[in-house]
Amino acid sequence: MLRIDEKAGTLVAPQAAALVTEAAPDRNELLTLVGGGWDAFVQELGTPSLKLVAQEPAADVDLLAFDEQAGRVVVMHLTGETVEWQLARALHAAADVASWDAATLASVSEALEAAVPGESPTVVLVAGGFDPRAHATAEWLTKRHGVELSLHVVSMLRFGSERLLSVRRHGDAAPAEADVQWMLGGGVPAASSTPPPQN
Repeated sequence: MLRIDEKAGTLVAPQAAALVTEAAPDRNELLTLVGGGWDAFVQELGTPSLKLVAQEPAADVDLLAFDEQAGRVVVMHLTGETVEWQLARALHAAADVASWDAATLASVSEALEAAVPGESPTVVLVAGGFDPRAHATAEWLTKRHGVELSLHVVSMLRFGSERLLSVRRHGDAAPAEADVQWMLGGGVPAASSTPPPQN
């Protein structure tokens, strides 16, 4: 879970205290926050090897990263909403990036000179929730067709005048309310719950 520093427009580690849930930020705010707090954000995702190389480098491509460990391009799509078309938009962006030749990749970032032109990028979707059809389609693509695709849910919590952003892999996570109880307990799980997974 990350605290949103409103003045700096970035993300930082939170302090345990009383928290309340609220609506996820919209796409534009998420784009600003994730771009400004990239290092903290990829730690939350559990993918610290991702290096941010461009923000909105092409239509429908929100963020473009390079996975230095895997040697692959990563297309990240952000939305605070739960909408059925979010997966289609992300796949369109991935298809576009996969069509780029070596010169186009290099023109976006020097880091992408190490990428293989024509290789399908990894797709990471971050949203306030996922339509059941998007979830079912993502599972079908990953399990039946080997597409490198992951879904992550963002939850917002308020701590006094500060906002906190929680990021969890879709399907593996407890709801934001469990984060509240876990943090109120000083990081010690209650008898009836488990702590949030370490991303």
